[in-house]
Amino acid sequence: MDILLDLNTKDAVFFNGPLTPKYTTQPLTQTVEQRLRIRLSTFKGEWFMDTTYGIPYFQSILGKKSTKEAVDLIFQQAILAENGVKEVSSFTSTFTNRKYSMTFTVKVSNGHTTQPVTITP
Repeated sequence: MDILLDLNTKDAVFFNGPLTPKYTTQPLTQTVEQRLRIRLSTFKGEWFMDTTYGIPYFQSILGKKSTKEAVDLIFQQAILAENGVKEVSSFTSTFTNRKYSMTFTVKVSNGHTTQPVTITP
């Protein structure tokens, strides 16, 4: 199931219960970008339908003495696990004053590359 936004209202569109994309002509790069933003902002165990989905913030990042490299690896593995991602084209991150931020681009299955995506969890 893909969760897509209504481009005008920025809301998810529901039809007969399940989430259904209103705009099926949305480019694959935008669809993958949106799914990545959702995955990277979801805490592992937060979604009741799949408790393995998301980032292990509590289990491996927050309150732990993890290195920046270990956290980078967690996020890179999550990015590669997303359906439609072929490879991580670029990845940079910073960790300053206990604040982590990353910027990345990915190549999707149709060969196109996303715009740079910046996430500050």
